[in-house]
Amino acid sequence: MQYWSIEGAQEVLGNKVCVDCLDCRTLERGHTKTFACWVWVWDMAFIPKRHTYWKLPRGAGRVEKMDGFSPPDRRVALPPGAMRFDLLIHVDRIEDWSPRSLRSSHSAQSG
Repeated sequence: MQYWSIEGAQEVLGNKVCVDCLDCRTLERGHTKTFACWVWVWDMAFIPKRHTYWKLPRGAGRVEKMDGFSPPDRRVALPPGAMRFDLLIHVDRIEDWSPRSLRSSHSAQSG
């Protein structure tokens, strides 16, 4: 549910994709198996195919300073009980709004 917003979708899809709005089925939150939104992108290759996130137990990742024992960068290993989730990203519909190229009158194609 932490991704159930425009900001959450933007975090998952990255900075090359502009999230326009959430689909009405997503706004209703009738179920959480699918999340639908409308996005703008210059190239379909910019849309990732998956996103991985970890769900940690409440309070995980907090470090108490211990003189002589804490690592200088304060990195902490994942605690037991961390769960991994892979979000699969599926493009259902594409609307191409790019302008059509003009055909020359000398082209072999008609129309």
